[in-house]
Amino acid sequence: MEHINSINSSVNRYSKPFFEVFVLSLILIWLPNKLLAYLVPFIAIALFAIRANSGKIFLRLVACCSIFIIAVCLYYFFYSAIGEKFILQNSVLFFLTYGSFLFLFVVSPGFNIQELDYSRYMKVVQVFIVLESVLGIFQVIAYTSINGISIDFGAGDVVQGTLNPFSFLNAEGSLNNQIYTNNLLLLLLFYTPYAISNKKRLWVCIVGLGAVMMASVLHLFIAFIGAVVVTAILFSRSLFKITKGRLLISLVLALAIVLSVIIQPHNFDLISFYAKKIVTNDSPKTIVTVNSFNTLPEEYPWVYTIGLGPGQYSSRAGLIGTGKYFGDFNKPKKMPLIQPAIAAPLNKYIYPHWKEYATNPKYGSSTMSRPFYSILSIIMELGYVISFILLIVFVRTLVKIRKRYNEFLIQKNTLQMLFAFVCAASLIYLLFISFFENYMEVTQAIFPGLLLFRYFYGYINIEQ
Repeated sequence: MEHINSINSSVNRYSKPFFEVFVLSLILIWLPNKLLAYLVPFIAIALFAIRANSGKIFLRLVACCSIFIIAVCLYYFFYSAIGEKFILQNSVLFFLTYGSFLFLFVVSPGFNIQELDYSRYMKVVQVFIVLESVLGIFQVIAYTSINGISIDFGAGDVVQGTLNPFSFLNAEGSLNNQIYTNNLLLLLLFYTPYAISNKKRLWVCIVGLGAVMMASVLHLFIAFIGAVVVTAILFSRSLFKITKGRLLISLVLALAIVLSVIIQPHNFDLISFYAKKIVTNDSPKTIVTVNSFNTLPEEYPWVYTIGLGPGQYSSRAGLIGTGKYFGDFNKPKKMPLIQPAIAAPLNKYIYPHWKEYATNPKYGSSTMSRPFYSILSIIMELGYVISFILLIVFVRTLVKIRKRYNEFLIQKNTLQMLFAFVCAASLIYLLFISFFENYMEVTQAIFPGLLLFRYFYGYINIEQ
């Protein structure tokens, strides 16, 4: 009885504030202002702590900040001792860009969400899926109509939803298209259990997938399909057993792929083009990767243990700190409070290939060729040891989710089985996209998905 009372107390104390944080974050994340988006996790922490009346949240925040400050100071003294320059500004940017994960660290996972609250979440998610999907589809139709071109030749870049409502009038390249697609895919993933349990809502998923296909961000779409397939394999007790659920998922994924190939054959041809460049070491991404793991450690052997330090290599923080990240590479936008500075390892191993990618038309603006991505940034900046620890945490979390999935399978609790499935699929998806770009540092791209993961994970894990 005491355990049940503690759970009920947790529900009363945390469920409503978390829901408020989720709704507010969704609204702010989908606004065009990127600087505001980076502040959203910190706004969310403050709001949650105040509404939940939780001093522990504040203490965890202070603890995390203190540990980070101490670590940065140690890096600074180490670099000073060996006569190397450590850019403190970039470490501050690193802390800001990884704010999405800070929220997960400081907010207690020990809260339960009742099924009524689950419906509330999904009704909000549905509004955003429909709104952003309809607007995105309108943008590409308007753009192709105005310019008299096919969707198969870069028109998908204008699909940006409320991140840039008038993108169809100004088709300049930006990360908005990828942020839009990533957000929509994560919302669709977590909406799926609700759509399946309420079959009348399946049309929402169809509209959402339609917008994703129109957006033409194929590497995210492929990563999403791959994550679902890998999760299905990992969670399968009998790999070759055909069930209605597997058949339905397979048909939907197959149909989505076929439609994408039919609608955008040129874009699919580009996959083999960029893949060949990567395999033949003719891509900035491949060259930087090989040099980072083979050559760099000879000059910076501490990368194996403590890493190069936060913001000192290929992370978004390091790139922003150069002053070259926003706008045209040769005529970048000036950012307030940022004094352009470039760390030595970034300057030697990343900058020349980044410049080639950014200024050579043959690469277009393809993510497949960008010489930086989250996995590389994390390993090089935090070191092999911490990266290995993070991998262990990742695997243990997947194992725990799979265990709960099997328990729900025995109980024939289909809804919670789906909860566990989408939790695992979201983690694997985030891992996959970490090999393409520095997505883990883009708050606008991942924060709503991380909030939904925390919510669903708390739901399936409450009895543990």
